[in-house]
Amino acid sequence: MQNLQQQVTQRLTRLYIIALTTVAVLCSVGQLLVQNSLRAALDDAHVVNIAGRQRMLSQRISKGAILVVNPPLVMLQTKREEYRQTLLKNLTLWQRSHEGLRDGTLQDSVKSYVVKNSPAIQAMFVKTDSVFQIVYQNALKIAQNQQDSLSLGFLLENEGLFLAQMEAIVGQYDTEAQERVRRVRNIEWLLYAITIVILVLEGLLIFRPLTRYVEAVIVKVVQSEAMLQLKNEELHRINLQLVTTQNDLSKTNVEKYELIRKEHQTRSSALIEGQEEERKRLSRDLHDGIGQMLTGLKLSSEKLKNLFENDSQRAKFADHQKLINETIEATRATAFALMPSALHDFGLSAAIRILAKQSSLGTDTQINYKEVGTVGRLAASVEINLYRIAQEALNNALKHAKTSQIDITLKIEKNKITLIVTDFGKGMDKKKISKTSLGNGLKNIETRTNILNGKLQVLSSPNEGTTIVVTIQQQPQLSLK
Repeated sequence: MQNLQQQVTQRLTRLYIIALTTVAVLCSVGQLLVQNSLRAALDDAHVVNIAGRQRMLSQRISKGAILVVNPPLVMLQTKREEYRQTLLKNLTLWQRSHEGLRDGTLQDSVKSYVVKNSPAIQAMFVKTDSVFQIVYQNALKIAQNQQDSLSLGFLLENEGLFLAQMEAIVGQYDTEAQERVRRVRNIEWLLYAITIVILVLEGLLIFRPLTRYVEAVIVKVVQSEAMLQLKNEELHRINLQLVTTQNDLSKTNVEKYELIRKEHQTRSSALIEGQEEERKRLSRDLHDGIGQMLTGLKLSSEKLKNLFENDSQRAKFADHQKLINETIEATRATAFALMPSALHDFGLSAAIRILAKQSSLGTDTQINYKEVGTVGRLAASVEINLYRIAQEALNNALKHAKTSQIDITLKIEKNKITLIVTDFGKGMDKKKISKTSLGNGLKNIETRTNILNGKLQVLSSPNEGTTIVVTIQQQPQLSLK
């Protein structure tokens, strides 16, 4: 398509340049010819005007000579001198114009004119020049010798002959000027005819074949577009099939991933549920079994208190009692850690509050707990998983954050439950927060969050602390009855 476009463009450009150049050349030649003819016509008009003026000047010279030689009786001497000066002025102009016409160059105050004297006019000027000299010499004598009647006679005798000869010269000038105008007009008509012929030939030899060529190119383009349209429709159908196949494959992959995710979530949920049941059993065994046995041991040993007589025995017995009490407290703490009874008895908020209080014992870290909203009883799975998330986040902060304060917030809203654990310790690099580099603690939190179909956010920066936000959809609250 690009090659075809270049071929058409080059051919059109070449033909248009040829056609327009030809017309431009003809128009330029015609314009030059018209300008030259107008210039020549102006020169011819000026020459004819000067030649006609020579006749008028000769008559003025004759009249002035008569006034100078035979002045009226009433004319003053000053008036006669004025006629003489006028005669000299007219003689000077008459001589300059005659010589300019005869020699082929006229000069005035504005420009000089070239006089085109044909051989006929040159022959006329040769014949007229002798008469001109007689008239001129006699008129000059009269201007110099005011009483020269003989010169006046010669002047008047030759004036009529000069007028007749100048009349013939003026007529010849006019005839030749008209002949030049007719010649220019014929040349213009010839150029006009040539232009018309060239335009017709351009239409027949250039534009008509060019039109056919363009039509053929357009037909090819239309055919190519039709074929391209068919190919595009075929490609569109193939693309639709590919998109459908891709969507089906994507849907299958999504379903497969969702199935794997649900299976993994079910396994994790079952595993965690099993762990919680085992913790619950161990906690109950510790509390109801070993705890009760230790309590019974303590009560039994209290009966032996009065059997010891000396202070050494009573001191050892006191140490023994202290050890039993410490063992009982350790057993209770272990039982609480495995499964806090407060979680089952009083709910999530009370269990987290007790967790915060017990975790702060023996450390320099201040642990604050705050609840926002009315926290009622939730589903058992929600309470135990949120409690374990809070427990795991709190343990991570105590072990790794090196912080002096930890804030735990449980927010209950209309549509969601949010658990927030914030420390103000050393924080973590964002690259270490990616799922591929999560530690065991964060992985456990993530697993329990997924079980609850919630969302986990870990917000941390170096030296700016870490915030763990777990958000789940609000579950129907259970009655406390």
